[in-house]
Amino acid sequence: METNVKDDTTMAMTPNLVTPTTDKLPSWVLSPPQDSSHLYGVGSAPRIDNIALSFAQAEQNGNAQIAQQLRTQVSQINTQNTQVSNATGQPEQVTRIQSAYTQVKTPPIELEQTVNEARFAGKDVVYALQSIDRNRIVAKLKLTMQDIDEAIQQQASQLSSKPGTAPREQEWRTYMQLIPLFAKRKTTHDELALYDQHVSSFLHSDPAISRLETQTNKALSEFGFDTTNTSFPQALNSALSTFGLTPKMHSTFQLTSQTSQHSQTQDGRFYAFEEGTLSLLDSAGNQLGTWTASGRGISTDKSAAIQQAKADWSHQAIQGMFHWLTGQ
Repeated sequence: METNVKDDTTMAMTPNLVTPTTDKLPSWVLSPPQDSSHLYGVGSAPRIDNIALSFAQAEQNGNAQIAQQLRTQVSQINTQNTQVSNATGQPEQVTRIQSAYTQVKTPPIELEQTVNEARFAGKDVVYALQSIDRNRIVAKLKLTMQDIDEAIQQQASQLSSKPGTAPREQEWRTYMQLIPLFAKRKTTHDELALYDQHVSSFLHSDPAISRLETQTNKALSEFGFDTTNTSFPQALNSALSTFGLTPKMHSTFQLTSQTSQHSQTQDGRFYAFEEGTLSLLDSAGNQLGTWTASGRGISTDKSAAIQQAKADWSHQAIQGMFHWLTGQ
């Protein structure tokens, strides 16, 4: 005599799976929970024979929905631009020069912190409810901010010039090494703002740190980099501004360059290549460092390809110098 036994394998393999007697969707599919301490995302995926893979895809889609909510918030935060001028007096747009340490980018989203709250298997589609704990991430990021502030204060303790006074040329290295610390602080604050909407004043909550940032900005502006004796002053001025450095005639630092160019044509397109070295000198003419860079430009117009190659070379050269200056 045969006995019909219900197969429970699917239930065992998929915890939190809701298996109703009807195809009625649970309420969270159309209306995710609302909770000030958590963010929720609902993901779906086609149901296939390997239901575990279906749920894995649904969970990823739920995580993506959480990420989209966070990215929407960051687009509302990072909107400020500032107008500056280069050494030749031509206006040039740069990103938030008062921060002057890094271009604004979307902070990393901590999706590894997401948790599956519930699952539902319909006839053709599976659903997953994902959540992320804001409070847990906020606590971790605030500790990171405290560590960064301690590192800033330790680095700044080497300065003999006081806030409000002219920076001393011999202390340029100390100022430069503050740049990545303030950049990391700004990035961490932007990430913190993703999860805690009440931290708008947290970035400047410590008056001592704010004074040091102002002092560093002033030093970067007063030191300046003179590109007069280079092959491409305009392109190098633009690259300097991109990294928050100030192009300035008769300044503390002098830049010189030696470059060579060649081009070729293929299938109606011009390929231009720029190669050479960029050198950094102090006010006494002593060489502090040299960086080799290569740039490339591609266009149907030869002059446009050459300009692209110059701009690319300038960016690569300044990037190498910036990393050396800041000790990154």
